Amino acid sequence: MSEVSTDPPHHEQESLVKDVEYQHEEEPPVKGSLTGLVIWATAVATIGSSFIFGYSIGNINAPAEHIKQWIRANHYHIFESYLSDDALDYAFGSAVAIFALGGLVGALASGKLADTFGRKGTLHFNNVFAIIGSFLMDYAFYRGFYFIFHLGRFIIGINCGIGSSVVCMFITEIAPANYRGSLGTMQQLLVVIAILFAQILGLKQLLGTATLWPYIFDVALIPAIFQTIAFFFVPESPKYTFVIRDDEEQALKDLCLYRDSNENDPMIQREMAEIKKEAEAYKIEEKIGFTALFRGSLLWPTFLACFLQASQQLSGINAAMFFSSTIFEIAGLAGDWPLYATIIMGMTNVFQTAVSFYLVEHRWFGRRLLLLIGTIGMLIGTVALTAAIHCATRGYGNTITAVGSWSAIGFVMLFVISFATGPGSIPFFYVNEVFSSNARATASSLATGTNWTFNFIIALAFLPLQNAIHEYVFLIFSGCLAASIAIILLWLPETKGKSVEEVEVEMNRRKPACC
Repeated sequence: MSEVSTDPPHHEQESLVKDVEYQHEEEPPVKGSLTGLVIWATAVATIGSSFIFGYSIGNINAPAEHIKQWIRANHYHIFESYLSDDALDYAFGSAVAIFALGGLVGALASGKLADTFGRKGTLHFNNVFAIIGSFLMDYAFYRGFYFIFHLGRFIIGINCGIGSSVVCMFITEIAPANYRGSLGTMQQLLVVIAILFAQILGLKQLLGTATLWPYIFDVALIPAIFQTIAFFFVPESPKYTFVIRDDEEQALKDLCLYRDSNENDPMIQREMAEIKKEAEAYKIEEKIGFTALFRGSLLWPTFLACFLQASQQLSGINAAMFFSSTIFEIAGLAGDWPLYATIIMGMTNVFQTAVSFYLVEHRWFGRRLLLLIGTIGMLIGTVALTAAIHCATRGYGNTITAVGSWSAIGFVMLFVISFATGPGSIPFFYVNEVFSSNARATASSLATGTNWTFNFIIALAFLPLQNAIHEYVFLIFSGCLAASIAIILLWLPETKGKSVEEVEVEMNRRKPACC
């Protein structure tokens, strides 16, 4: 009598092997070490994209008066008509705002691009916009046609819109779970370093003169060229390669490179198990477009992701960044002091953003608490800044005027410190922690597009509002900040160290019954 085999058939054995390889699907996200390649990839992504983003915010502030006078002279040369002060403010304000409009276009396109060409591939190609935009802004000065300058601002805005969405997506996907927050903060850190760098270059001792200011806009070529070359030595996101491209073998190779390990490492097997689970879900789930984000279970996380991005702009931070010199002049500073105060503000922003790099993964803090602390600080800052500017500009006497002027500087610093504590960096990577791969790129695109929409509105509306209601313009931001505090307290879930599934459970527990 022949022996009956109890072994499973060959195809079942293969299935069992797969199950052994990916047996940890229900365990918490894998925590790993910070390797040289992860650091290098993060540096390449942020230097080549986030730096240009921040630099493009800051580089128009310091030479603002020179740019205005050039626009006025150029307009007269072209049209033989003289621009009034209000029309000149609008022409300059539109150069600021059109950058945000380009950012909106780039952000809305970023999701489709990131899924089609890859996270790294999209950022790699994105440098074309930075190079063209920088060239046009410089060329406008020598061609003597200021509309070309606006076109250059729009095109480099497209670059920044794509980068602001895809950089955090790329970093979040290559980082170990326990470093997602810290590395996600690197985007904002490079943004604020670049803002400071642009402000320093704008000093009259450097490039902030009537003849040298166009060269300020050429500097963005350096990080764009650096990233174009350096990205040839950076692997694609393993999660993208496995989940979207369905190339498990290449994803495993790239993951081993990023973790400086090999495929026999249990930690690699666990992380591949997590990615495999997401890949299987991606195959059977509906591919998410913009309209699908506003239906069913995706509606609430979409609201929260867009809320965080909108609240960042409605806090008034970019009004402070774009028009900081003007704010300090209103506060009573004269001569070169408004520009020096702006540089001190930039240094403060860099320092506190570096602190948040540490705090965002600290066991006492996390995303939610840092957002709350930062938003409360910004609320106090905007209310107090309104009072300080009022005292500085209403002729209450020399003592009160002096106290108001110096207090205004202090409260702007409080505002910036509070912003850098959490609201500056967290909204950009938070969206990538609450959506799975089938919706991540589209959701990130929509959320970042929301940021750029309000960026555009603030950039266009701030100067007219300030001219109309003066220092009380900051109370509009105060009201928005108060509403943000309530939403964070009531409904925003913590995401630190959690999988998308764990975040979803917490989100459903917190959300209002009507949603």
